[in-house]
Amino acid sequence: MKIERGRIFFSDKSLFIEEIISSGAEIILLPRPRRFGKTLNLSMVRYFFEYSEGEEREKRERLFQGLAIERSVEFKKHLCKYPFIYITFKDIKERDMDTALAKIKMLISEEVDNHYGEETLQKIRPKQRSDIEKILWEEGDISLYENSLRILSELLAQRYGINPVILIDENDTPVHSARVSGYYREMIDFMRGLLSETFKDNPLLYKGVVTGILRVAKESIFSGLNNLGVYTILDKKFSDKFGFTEEEVESLLFQYGVEDSFNEANHWYKGYNFGGTIIFNPWSIINYADRRVAKHYWANTSSNELIGELIREGSSGLRLFFFIFDYSFYPFFK
Repeated sequence: MKIERGRIFFSDKSLFIEEIISSGAEIILLPRPRRFGKTLNLSMVRYFFEYSEGEEREKRERLFQGLAIERSVEFKKHLCKYPFIYITFKDIKERDMDTALAKIKMLISEEVDNHYGEETLQKIRPKQRSDIEKILWEEGDISLYENSLRILSELLAQRYGINPVILIDENDTPVHSARVSGYYREMIDFMRGLLSETFKDNPLLYKGVVTGILRVAKESIFSGLNNLGVYTILDKKFSDKFGFTEEEVESLLFQYGVEDSFNEANHWYKGYNFGGTIIFNPWSIINYADRRVAKHYWANTSSNELIGELIREGSSGLRLFFFIFDYSFYPFFK
């Protein structure tokens, strides 16, 4: 909405929606680096798929006018058609499991509240209503919250007569924080239960999209999901949907009136190869275009605690690699 109203550069990634629709996988896992546009892309996906009618639907259709997805055969068939569940774990960075779980319960409670008020609850069968009320009042046990998004998907499918889309953003943030703070095993068990209950053999689901920084493959929090498609930065599919391509960088610099600076931007911020597509770091490019100064904008946008732990506990060869190639990690050698 802000992009629509303001004079803001917009990179058309709307064919991301078409790739989701055409993917043979019901659940799509997209690990990507931080600040590469994951959350913004999911916001676009939400505006496209989320069920609406009347004036709201017309408003959302206008948002996509002139974009690449509007020319797709999938546009009219899928626009504003699906009940929608969206959870982001980006702020779950607590120092203990009890506090982290309390915040997760609050997130899920808020999402349920978006769909079910008092009047709507009365139309639900007693057993389902009891579970939903416990979730709403944050009174359920861990097993109920692990099953909460599946319960919600079933209720929405019954209510709308069409299976919902479920989006989970930054699924690995709680796991990262738990690893650093010492409650890793508890959080891994919970997240595995939540994702498994939500997605495994769920017949009342149209599509699921999960994003994060890490795949966390070693712990298999996605184990048992035989309908899961994992698309990393090594895959061609979705390769140009996160970050800026060379053409997009040229267009952005032209809009900012610094098109003559492409060679400098290319020297500083090019260097990512996503499935054969050359990608620029969008956070750095946007800051460079705005400030007209080339510097390491991306370097301090996230915590290095996990890398620090790897350095301290890793082999001597790994420690030497970090010491030689990035002196900023020197404090971890002390």
